[in-house]
Amino acid sequence: MTESIVNIIGQVRNMRSADLLRFIAPRKLVALLVPVCIVGVISTIIYIWTPSSNVHIQNIRNSIPYVTYNKPVCEESHLQEHDVETFNSTYTHAHGIYANGYETSYVEGTEDIFLMIKTGASVLWQRFPIHIATTLPQVPHFAIYSDAPDMVAGIPVVDILNETGQTTMESKPYRTYREQQALLSEHANIELWEAGIQGAWDLDKFKNVPMVAHGYRTFPTAKWYIFMDADTYILWPNMMRWLSSINHEDLLYMGSITYESAQLPFAHGGSGVVMSGALVRSTFGKEPDLGHAYENYAQRRCCGDAVLARVFKDRGVTAVVSRDSYPHVSWRFQGGFCCEDQAEVPSNVRHNKENWCKEITTFHHVTPHDITQLYEFEQKFPRDQPILFKDVYHEFVMPYLQEGRRDNWNNLADIREYPESLNPQNIQRDKAWRKEHPEAPEPIIPDYDSFEKCDKLCQEWGECVQFRYRPGYCGLSNNVRLGKKQLNSDKAFSSFWFLDRIRAIRHDSGCDPVDTVPEEGSFFRKQQAEEPMRE
Repeated sequence: MTESIVNIIGQVRNMRSADLLRFIAPRKLVALLVPVCIVGVISTIIYIWTPSSNVHIQNIRNSIPYVTYNKPVCEESHLQEHDVETFNSTYTHAHGIYANGYETSYVEGTEDIFLMIKTGASVLWQRFPIHIATTLPQVPHFAIYSDAPDMVAGIPVVDILNETGQTTMESKPYRTYREQQALLSEHANIELWEAGIQGAWDLDKFKNVPMVAHGYRTFPTAKWYIFMDADTYILWPNMMRWLSSINHEDLLYMGSITYESAQLPFAHGGSGVVMSGALVRSTFGKEPDLGHAYENYAQRRCCGDAVLARVFKDRGVTAVVSRDSYPHVSWRFQGGFCCEDQAEVPSNVRHNKENWCKEITTFHHVTPHDITQLYEFEQKFPRDQPILFKDVYHEFVMPYLQEGRRDNWNNLADIREYPESLNPQNIQRDKAWRKEHPEAPEPIIPDYDSFEKCDKLCQEWGECVQFRYRPGYCGLSNNVRLGKKQLNSDKAFSSFWFLDRIRAIRHDSGCDPVDTVPEEGSFFRKQQAEEPMRE
């Protein structure tokens, strides 16, 4: 039928006017129109009865309001038992298509969490966009918080500070915010990071509490509330597997624990913070004004995650360090081994015999390149297979370790440091010990000031797997870390790894047979093997 229509159209194009008049006689006109009408009817039926597999992306974008603090993006809840609105971000669940065109692939259980990503106007465009293709397609309910309103690929960025009280708004820490608002008000046509405005860190500490308050108002029935920085990456299958094993009805506030003071442990925000729905509802749900109640307190504190810890502590809840019911909480966030550790980039993760076979969940200080590598790395694993510390070691550390001395390289060895005056935590520990043992002799400081002597100290400590040295400093560690190259050779370290001791940890772990994967340094051996081929 299609060929006959094409032939008819071809004949019409080649006709003169008189021939055309004879051609469109009623009989021939009917012969022309009937096939066209049949094709049209069939096309209409197919269009009506075939379910759409896509969504007009611009229509989705047009439906998204320009979000401000008191206007969350939401849709009416389909849960009849809850007279609330639930957050739908910029996704359309009916078609599984994200508003910028990325297909969604939600991790099981994420429908019950609300994710809050915190960033700042001066770093928004450097840090956040990579999450559009990596983090957000895995999580259906989320919001992005900053200190200035914006829109990124159809995703609204909430200015979480725009309802700050007048007294706080006029305070010194808010000078940065006022300067940013002045630029926005005149449409300065300049990126805020280009403006050279200082003080973003001082402003950041005011965001956490109102952010959680906003998260609760937006999705009040969530089982879990999780927040992270825009330079954080979460392995969502690992996170949800863990959360599915514990009770969201308990009052839980969890993460990598650090301290503003001995009396106030708090979960480090950059490492990721998990709060149970029961905790958030029992605090922010019962006190509608809690989001602004700690503005004055925040002015005297170091950071917003510590302010949030105070909110919970004032209501009888402290951060979970480790209990029988929730063991190894901090480990999942790379914390809890020693030294108040926090999440790191993949090459700087602390791998040791305690965590080798444990699940790892978060990374911090990651660049967009790091996030891309982590996203591609986790795609290698089925979602029901846990990703362990040893898997991160295999991918990001093991191939790049070398035998022998490596100059102009900092492997971050820092568990034992000489002289100890370089490590404030050691000084604090020693002062406390000194008070308890006033009669004890002064500790003997070992001879450390050469590469060979630092090497000897590491060998004498049976657990030591690596060290770094530069004149005047020697650092030892029982954690395996890769670190990075240093370009300033005047102050650079020389680093060394004891590969036999590292392999012994792998062998003894019970989860990492040494002979099943390429050994340490495979990257460099491959390069050496390829050199003759290039020649």
